[in-house]
Amino acid sequence: MSGYIAFIKKEFTENMKNYRFLILFAVFLIFGIMSAFLAKFTPEILSALAADMEMTSEPVALDAWKQFYKNISGVGFSAFIILFGSCLSNEYSKGTLVLMVTKGLSRKAVILAKYTVAAALMTISYWIGYAAAYGYTALLWNDNHLSNVAFAAVSLWIIGFLYLSILMIGCVIFRQTFTSILFTGGIVAIISLLGMIEPIAKFNPLILTSKNIDLISGEAVPAEFMIPAVISIALSILGVLIAIRLFNKKQL
Repeated sequence: MSGYIAFIKKEFTENMKNYRFLILFAVFLIFGIMSAFLAKFTPEILSALAADMEMTSEPVALDAWKQFYKNISGVGFSAFIILFGSCLSNEYSKGTLVLMVTKGLSRKAVILAKYTVAAALMTISYWIGYAAAYGYTALLWNDNHLSNVAFAAVSLWIIGFLYLSILMIGCVIFRQTFTSILFTGGIVAIISLLGMIEPIAKFNPLILTSKNIDLISGEAVPAEFMIPAVISIALSILGVLIAIRLFNKKQL
């Protein structure tokens, strides 16, 4: 336990010094702020650029959340994966893992600490971005009474842990950052393709990223998200356990 806590402190310090957390925080915050503004003022921007172009309907608060979930589930989480794709490759190249493991640090503590810190930094960044989106949406639209906004946000947040667990497996298997990121993208693509198989589509974890707006607009109900959320959490835990097992057998 002492090794795990010490390694967490080391990881937090390193992620502050290399600006990884700052970049991730900035990405999520910018998307949180800009989502509402883009939704609100896009008609005016388009009309200014092209006088003959008119929006068929006035933007509403739901449009702001469409922007937010589209940006976070796409670019936001992609940035997260790219930033932390080197979490083990740097250790491999510097040879620091060999030194720490020979001094008594357990391999399990390495994986758990790296996962814990990355998950914590993602969580902080995500919820600050969400708070910004919520605040500016409430500011720009007086009629902002939408259902299950917080539940939809929690659903998207959960999928971030699944992405991270897949990334950890990739980082253990491959020493190169690019290969680890490519592995993560490939596994996510496979999960997405499985969502096209009708009997199991309703259990696919990626529902948590694709139906957020349906939930907020009332076209979907929270019950539809429960099983995918449980499966996503279970797969996240399984992914971490697999990463630990593989790392225990890996030659450093």
